[in-house]
Amino acid sequence: MTIQDDLRRQIETASGGQMTVRFTDKGQPSYFYRLKKFTLDSLGAGFGTGPHPAFVVDGIEKDEILIGVHQAAEVDGEMVSQPGLVPRAVIDHDEAVALARATGTGFCVVTNAIHAALALQCRAANRFPRGNNNYGRAYNASDEWGVDDAGNATEGGGAETIRAGSGPVSWNHPPTPFGVQNLNGNVWEWSPGMRIVDGEIQIIADNDAVLAATDLSATGPWQAVLAADGTLVAPGTAGTVRYATSGSTAGTLVCGSGSPFSSMTANSVSDAALDRLRALGLMQPGAPIESDGFYINTLGERLPIRGGSWPAGSRAGVFALNLGYARGLRYANLGFRPAFAI
Repeated sequence: MTIQDDLRRQIETASGGQMTVRFTDKGQPSYFYRLKKFTLDSLGAGFGTGPHPAFVVDGIEKDEILIGVHQAAEVDGEMVSQPGLVPRAVIDHDEAVALARATGTGFCVVTNAIHAALALQCRAANRFPRGNNNYGRAYNASDEWGVDDAGNATEGGGAETIRAGSGPVSWNHPPTPFGVQNLNGNVWEWSPGMRIVDGEIQIIADNDAVLAATDLSATGPWQAVLAADGTLVAPGTAGTVRYATSGSTAGTLVCGSGSPFSSMTANSVSDAALDRLRALGLMQPGAPIESDGFYINTLGERLPIRGGSWPAGSRAGVFALNLGYARGLRYANLGFRPAFAI
């Protein structure tokens, strides 16, 4: 047995199968949570049927998804999910995708579909993890904090990002040492596989955005959602679903920028289309849900960042969705999360 095989066995045994390890091309370990396949109808009414789209890759159903326990850090030119590291930030969408793909076969960025699957599992458990959304602390639990990039505890506030794994277990989902950390706050996360163009919602089908061969550029295989029946059609087709910040135009999902995601309403959008959009975390799913924020700019191409960041307060959370920025944005509180395509 190799050292790598031995470490994987130890981690899987210690975690009861919740966590596993994959190794980069340079042999660096990355730690992943194993999210097992679930069906949409297991979430209740309003999501459709069949496997959640995050578990369908290139037409094949997957038994599990590997999600980075930690937000991505960069070590020796590779993306890793490791405790104790500061998240890689000031990176744009395409740079994050390129770094992930250069790390090794199977490595990718957590897509919008994967993020939605995890958020919906939090909702199904009626448990929404807290996190670093108040300068190193949880805004609604001031006795919960992490450790900043200088190695200092942040209970006094005034910090920004925290090191991976330095927050309490109560911030994880599930709430064990092996759950996914920092889903609420710390740094926003790029979530490939979805975008809007002039407000029109466009997606990469299923979870094909994890594939290294998938073109995630502006000219990639994007599809829009027909309001009448949820069918995926060519962008720009008449009658597709769009976001709007106000009004009652047919085929729109309406929510003011900066408002709670839970306040989103639909105008003449079919149940089938709403099912698809709820499954992808693009339409509010109904209670239970917290006050996670929705932000948008409907001019041109905008790509999703999710989860919130260290100053977001009550607007951070697993359903927080920001569609306000172009793919070239680089910001100090914007990073991403590793995934591994099996």
